Amino acid sequence: MPQTATLDRIVLDLQATTQAVRDLLTRVRAGYPKPIMLENLRDARYEVIRPIPVVLEEDDGQYCATWYDADMFGYGDTEQEGLEDLCEGIAGLWEVLKREAAGQSLGGDLAQQWVFLQRSIREAA
Repeated sequence: MPQTATLDRIVLDLQATTQAVRDLLTRVRAGYPKPIMLENLRDARYEVIRPIPVVLEEDDGQYCATWYDADMFGYGDTEQEGLEDLCEGIAGLWEVLKREAAGQSLGGDLAQQWVFLQRSIREAA
């Protein structure tokens, strides 16, 4: 009996590993993770002055667009929705940091993030 239990465990492990490999191959065939350079925020109020490196990933039908350097991300049911959510988040952060900077109330980390954002984005003329 102990050998049967061991063999059953091995079979289950192999099945799980096989499924994990299939899932990985599906993602690789789909081209994920997919690096892109974001050149606009889909918002006429802002200009991207330096392309933003974004990584698109898919997980169980959800898409995540991540700007790792800024620790920002967006989610959606499609790649486009994930990118739009990220762009909205960036624009929202810009507005908050701009308002706080004007009031001289940015702390150390937020002040650094404000400077970082201004290297990639500016308000449109």
